Amino acid sequence: MEFILRLQCDDILGARIERETPTGLVTIATAAPQGGSLEVHLLDPPANAGLEFLDGLRAQDCSDLRRQLARPNVMVVMPDV
Repeated sequence: MEFILRLQCDDILGARIERETPTGLVTIATAAPQGGSLEVHLLDPPANAGLEFLDGLRAQDCSDLRRQLARPNVMVVMPDV
């Protein structure tokens, strides 16, 4: 696995996407509710290097966002709340 992302998401409040690094979790993006969907906005580099495909990504809900984030080189985990 090249990237491990942690997704903390709420369909109404939005989401925070964190990347697992050797020194801990780093927030790389947020997802804000926009017209009945969630829209992803990347934060400033360098922690988001290689994850540029996330910027502007739109999802219907948290489950859809998780599916869209997943790639062969990206593992997405969602903590149980």
